[in-house]
Amino acid sequence: MTSRTKRATLALTTMAAAVGGFSVALYLILRYQPKPFVRAVRTIFGRVLNPIVISISDRFELETGQQALHHIGRRTGREYRTPLCVVPTPEGYIVPAAFGPDVDWLANLRTTPQAQLTYKRTTYPVIAEVIDRKEAYRLAGGSAGCPCWDQFRIQDFAILRPDGNPGVK
Repeated sequence: MTSRTKRATLALTTMAAAVGGFSVALYLILRYQPKPFVRAVRTIFGRVLNPIVISISDRFELETGQQALHHIGRRTGREYRTPLCVVPTPEGYIVPAAFGPDVDWLANLRTTPQAQLTYKRTTYPVIAEVIDRKEAYRLAGGSAGCPCWDQFRIQDFAILRPDGNPGVK
């Protein structure tokens, strides 16, 4: 093995270990919700990772499980775009608040429930309503709409109902 190959192998191994360590740490933070760590992860996601995810999905027109919620800031009045996991149901789209009830997008929806959801490359006007776990499970057909709901013990959700339409297409 050449020294160049050894360096490349070491770099890839180090990167894989870092990603694995980050994944384990993120899982534990989401699962047990220690407040100082949740705030730090939310900040990293909001300021660093969300713009990267949006940029990549726009540039390559990716159809991922991460969809974008367009909402208005409660303090600034500015439009924000947040990539979120959504679960379609006959009544609308359920969005879990994995980082707890104090996430900015959920607080913004409490203030201004009118928003837009981009789902599978189509943007829909929606009206948001904050719901609890029991209601989210009921709307999702009696069970978790996504395994992460149980894995991370998510308690807070929003239902995004199509504005002016009785159901999801």
